[in-house]
Amino acid sequence: MKKILFLFLCLFAFANSSLIENKIINFIGLNEYNKNKNIINVLFKDTNKFYSGGELDIVAVLEELKNNGLLKLHFNSPKDFILEFETTHIALGNLYIINNILSAMGYHYYFTKGIEKDSQLNMMKLDVVLNTEYIVDPILLSLELQKRNIRVKDIIQHNPDRWTYKIDMRNASVNDIIKISTNEKVSLQKPLKPYMIQISEAKEINITSKKLDTWFPYIVFYDENFNPIYTVSQKTIYSGLKSAIPKGTKYIQIGDLYNLVNIKRGLTLVIKG
Repeated sequence: MKKILFLFLCLFAFANSSLIENKIINFIGLNEYNKNKNIINVLFKDTNKFYSGGELDIVAVLEELKNNGLLKLHFNSPKDFILEFETTHIALGNLYIINNILSAMGYHYYFTKGIEKDSQLNMMKLDVVLNTEYIVDPILLSLELQKRNIRVKDIIQHNPDRWTYKIDMRNASVNDIIKISTNEKVSLQKPLKPYMIQISEAKEINITSKKLDTWFPYIVFYDENFNPIYTVSQKTIYSGLKSAIPKGTKYIQIGDLYNLVNIKRGLTLVIKG
């Protein structure tokens, strides 16, 4: 019985080691792996450090590689870098959350190459393209995903300029949300990005811009899954705007149609029940 248990533990350890080895090769390439095999064997000798809850801790592997100078994230010159997100939860709000994450990381100039949905498998794929000198740091990106209750299931490097993140967004949340109670009056300061507010049951929103500002209203009402319900878009200047809140609204994004500089002094809101 002891021999069987020992054999099982050996096989389990070998399987763990093999999985880590394959992941390292995927991240740094076979040539770099062979060149640095001795130091890699030392760094990853204790395989238990790189597992959590019985699953490979991708971020721990990446951190060990980066901390020891083995993870290269620099291109020789600026080029298009493709980030692919494959999620096991379909919601149009997924794109908003990904945009929110990239913005928090300092990426403001990129475009969404494509969105694919498979309702039968409940899968969604988002492709984002950035022109950059650096690969988007997979450690920082993973941490930003985790901050929003998004589980990183796997990260795959197809080549240096195309990485796939397999994630679970079922419990995803958004940071920097302003919670406003019904009948509460709130004065918002200068925005660095469009305001995102969270409300409870309410029927109407009143928004007032500050004197000397030139506000061109752009307002999007979302449900609890960040699916857009209704959009208000105005090409003329408003000093104030009153709008009914569509049924099912949980979040409201408020900005300017052209430039946030137009509301640099902030806005005043009242949510009415």
